[in-house]
Amino acid sequence: MTEYRESGDPLDQQFPVFLTTGRVVSQYLSGTQTRRIGPLVDQYPEPRIEIHPLLAAEHGIADGDWVTIATRRGELTLQAMVVKTIRPDTVFVPYHWAGEKSINRLTHRTLDPRSKIPEFKVSACRIRRADHPPAWANASRVRLPVVGAG
Repeated sequence: MTEYRESGDPLDQQFPVFLTTGRVVSQYLSGTQTRRIGPLVDQYPEPRIEIHPLLAAEHGIADGDWVTIATRRGELTLQAMVVKTIRPDTVFVPYHWAGEKSINRLTHRTLDPRSKIPEFKVSACRIRRADHPPAWANASRVRLPVVGAG
């Protein structure tokens, strides 16, 4: 049986929220193939930060707001997608984008002592409502659709 051990990037007062990364159904790995297919891109055109309504309310964040997520390695600003499908103490960001949009720049590289596989799935972070979009975002860009809006 595998022994439990704490994350290599523990929560604390400065970084009190869990960050987890993964894929979204319309994209695959780095997206080099799937981001070339218009209908798939339309489903999830940019990376977003998924936040539970309770955590969003605690930080004054509404669906579609720009949010800065920071870890011990840096920060990234993305638009919020407020959803009830995530834990209130956790945020999710997909990893399919590269460069300035890459969430993997914020994850830590602690290796599992037995398998030597990096522990990408849990990092400590903090979030805040951003004052403005990031430099990579087009200033004239239309806000992403609100989930559940008619």
